[in-house]
Amino acid sequence: MKNLDLNLKAVVESRSDIGTLLSKPGDAVIIQRGQPRWMMLKCPCGCGEDIPINLDRRAGKAWRYYQGGDKGVTLYPSVWRDTGCESHFIVWRGRILLMGGYVDDDASSVPDLPDLIRRVRMSWPSGVMISYVDVADKLGEIPWDVLEACRHLTREDVFVEGSGQQRAMFRRR
Repeated sequence: MKNLDLNLKAVVESRSDIGTLLSKPGDAVIIQRGQPRWMMLKCPCGCGEDIPINLDRRAGKAWRYYQGGDKGVTLYPSVWRDTGCESHFIVWRGRILLMGGYVDDDASSVPDLPDLIRRVRMSWPSGVMISYVDVADKLGEIPWDVLEACRHLTREDVFVEGSGQQRAMFRRR
């Protein structure tokens, strides 16, 4: 999987303010009027396209936007272009992970992973298959971080991950 840094160039009020800020793959600009509305991103695959990513649920289907502290910029869910280059990628903690496999299993980008694993384990309902996103919402955490914690708990044989349509859903053993 190819990784590159997300390069947040500026926060502007409208698309007309972007000008030449997006020049290299991974360059991004946030359009914000009171709250983040859009992210404009130079496609990380190198095709040269500018990708508009809606961050405002009032305008239709929108990505969740997380930013602050040591978290960097995160979008959820992944971005999967259905036109042009058809690239698929995750923006997670200021990094762009171009898909071609799974997110790296070392979870080195998740600060305080042991604490998160403990909190995920303690908050997980027993006996039911549940999505990591639901638990992330309950804990106020980034979904990608909770997925890493769940996969760690699966490797430790504490959780079981579903398959097929229940992939990325987990239950306690």
